[in-house]
Amino acid sequence: MNTIHYSYEDCYVLLEDNLLKIGNESLERVWDVSEGIPAVVSLRNKKTNKEWFTTEDTFDWLTNANKKYAFFHSAFVSEETSSLTIEAASDDDCGIAREHLRVEVSIEYTKCIVKWIHIVYPVSSILRSFVNVSLKEGVTLPEPAVTAVDEPAERAHFKELTDDYQDSYPLAPTHMGWKNVELVDVTDDFDNLVFTQQGLFSRRERRFVKGNLLFVQDHLSSEGLTLIKEGPTPLDYLGGAESDFFVRGMNVFTTSWGFGRNELNQHTSLTTYGSTVLLWSGDETDALAALKEYHNAIHIFNPDKDAFIMSNTWGDQSSDGRLSEQFLLAELEAASRTGVTFYQIDDGWQNGTTANSVLPGGAWGKGYYKHNPDFWKVNDRRFPNGLEPIIASANKKNIKMGLWFSPDSINDFENWEKDSDVLIGLHNKYGIAAFKMDGIEFTSKAGEENLTKLLRRVLEHTKGKVFFNMDVTAGIRSGYYGQLQYGSLFLENRFTGNFGSWPNYFPHCTLRNIWMLSRYYPTYRIQAEFLNVKRNIELYRDDVLSPSACGMEYAFAITMFANPLAWMEQTGLDEESVATLERIVPVYREVQSDILGGHVLPIGNEPNGTTWTGFQSVKSNTEGYLLLIKERNMGCTHRYRLWNVKNAVLQLNNLLGSGTQDQVKVDEEGYATFELEGQFAYALLKYSLVNA
Repeated sequence: MNTIHYSYEDCYVLLEDNLLKIGNESLERVWDVSEGIPAVVSLRNKKTNKEWFTTEDTFDWLTNANKKYAFFHSAFVSEETSSLTIEAASDDDCGIAREHLRVEVSIEYTKCIVKWIHIVYPVSSILRSFVNVSLKEGVTLPEPAVTAVDEPAERAHFKELTDDYQDSYPLAPTHMGWKNVELVDVTDDFDNLVFTQQGLFSRRERRFVKGNLLFVQDHLSSEGLTLIKEGPTPLDYLGGAESDFFVRGMNVFTTSWGFGRNELNQHTSLTTYGSTVLLWSGDETDALAALKEYHNAIHIFNPDKDAFIMSNTWGDQSSDGRLSEQFLLAELEAASRTGVTFYQIDDGWQNGTTANSVLPGGAWGKGYYKHNPDFWKVNDRRFPNGLEPIIASANKKNIKMGLWFSPDSINDFENWEKDSDVLIGLHNKYGIAAFKMDGIEFTSKAGEENLTKLLRRVLEHTKGKVFFNMDVTAGIRSGYYGQLQYGSLFLENRFTGNFGSWPNYFPHCTLRNIWMLSRYYPTYRIQAEFLNVKRNIELYRDDVLSPSACGMEYAFAITMFANPLAWMEQTGLDEESVATLERIVPVYREVQSDILGGHVLPIGNEPNGTTWTGFQSVKSNTEGYLLLIKERNMGCTHRYRLWNVKNAVLQLNNLLGSGTQDQVKVDEEGYATFELEGQFAYALLKYSLVNA
C-alpha cells in the first residue's frame, strides 16, 4: 500500500505500512487497515506520552467481533474489500467551526462503500469520527435469516453488544473510574434535565450506558479522556438504538449507528451519529475545560449570534391572535426601551395556519405545502403592507428581526431544499437573521440528515448571516449533542397562565435547568426565559416562590449567564417593569459578550428556590465574572467554592444587584464568603486577582 500524507497546520493523516495515523501535536490515533475492517491500535496523548489502548489480545472483547474492529455492523461491512483511498482538506463547517482537517477514508466492500470521516483541529486534543455507508448501485440488502433458538432468557446484566457500534476503545489502565451524563429534552413534559452515574471499571462487568457523555479517568495517573456520542438524547433514539455506549470489562464501545438495513435500502446512503474523543490531564476542572474547548471548536463563539436578548410574541399565550402591523409596531416601541436586541415573531406571521393558531383547521409538523401551497408567504390579512413597515421600524431602533418557522417533516423532510429557499428568501428580502425551528419530528436518520442539509444550505447562501434557535421542547429531535452546532437551543416553554391545567413558570426551575446544564453545555447556546411576572398572579395562590414574589429584576437576573429570552408581549409590561429593565439591561449588555465568551460554570448549591447558588465565568487565571444568587433564604452570608482560584484576594466590581463587598479572600481550597441582604437577591460582579 502506497504512503499517503495530508496535513493542515499541525493536523495530519498518514497511511504507511498498513497503519493509518490521524492526529496533531496533542494526540494521535492509529488503526491497522491491512484487513477489511480497520482495527484499533493506539490512542496517545502526545503532551504527556500517555498511551490509552492496550496492545494485548483482549479476552473481554465482543463475541461477534473477535478482532478489535474500529466499527462494526454485520449488515454493511465485512472483511472483503477491494480498495481503500484517502482524501483530506481543510474545512470550517459553513464558517461555524474552527478551521480543521477533514479526512475521508473510503473503503469499498462487496455491497457498499464506507466513508470513514475524521475531523481533527489544530493543537486541540479532539478527534471526531463518523461512518457514512452508501449502497452500490442495484444492491438491496437481504433480510437476515431468522433461526429459532431454544435457550433460557438471558439475565439483563449478562447481555452483550452483538452488533452496531461505530467506535471502540480497548483501554489499557487497570484502575479507572467512569462517569456518564444523560441529558433530557422534550421539556414540555420534563423539567429534570441532567442525570449522572459513576463507577469503577471491572473486568467482569457489562453495562449499556445511556447519555451523550462518558468521562473516564486513570486514577493512578490523573489522565483522562471524554467520549462523546454526537446524537440525540435517549428520548429521541432512532433506528432501534437502546444505548450510547457499551462497557465490557476495560473496553468501551460507542453504540448505535442510528439506522439499519431497511432504512439504508430505502435511502441508499446514510451517516452514523458522531463519535468523539477528548484527552485531558488533571481533575474535573480540566475535564470540563476540555469539553468547553470541544464546544468552541464546533461552534466558535460569535458575539453577534451568541450574545443577545431576544423577545418572542408567544410567551403571553395569545397564540397568533394579536398579530398585526399595529401590534408589532407597538411591540417594537416597547422593546426599544427594554433593551431587546432581537425581536422574533412567532407562529402566525405566515399565510398558512398551524394547529396552534386561534383559527381552526391548521396543520402541524408536516404537509404544509399540501395544506396550502402559499403556506410560507407573508399573511396579507394581518400584514396588508407586508413586513416592510415592521422591518423599517426595527432597523431604526437597531433591533434585529427573527421569525418562527417549521420545516416540513413529511417523508423525512423531502422538501428540505424548498424550505431552505423560503428562509434564504426571507433573509434576502427582509434581513431576517434568526429563525426559530419548531414542529420537527424525526422518524428516521434520513430525516435528521435532510434537516442538517437545510441548515447548511441556508448558512451557505446567506454567507453565515443567519442562525437558528432549535426548539427542543417536544417531538423527536436532535437533543443537545446532535447536529445542532448551527445555532442555539430554545430550551423550554414556560407560562404564567395554564399550560395544561396549571402554570409552569417558576424562576427557580428555569435557574436550576441553566445551572445543571452549564457544567456540560455552553450557556451561550441556551436561551433562558424570563416572563412578565405580574401576569396571572391569582393562579399561583400565594405561592412564596411564584414569579411575582421573585420580581422582574430577579427573574431577568437569573438568565444573565445564558441568552435572556423575553418570553412575553412587550406591550403587556407595566411601567414599573419597563423602568426596571431600562435600568439594568444596558449595564448587562456592556458585559454580556464578555461573560458568555468565558467558561461559564455553576457555583453554590443546586437551585430549589431556597438556596445560595450562581455562576462563574472564567475568563483567565486572573479575572472573570460572578453571578451570586440568593433565593428565598434568610441567611446573610454563604461560602462559595470557586473555579480556578485559590489562595488569592479578589478585587470586586459590583455591576448590578445588591452586592456591597469590594474584596474577598479565597482560601487554599477555593472557598470565599460572600454577603447579600434580603431574599431573591443577586449580585453581578466582575473580579480580578489583587496584585496579579
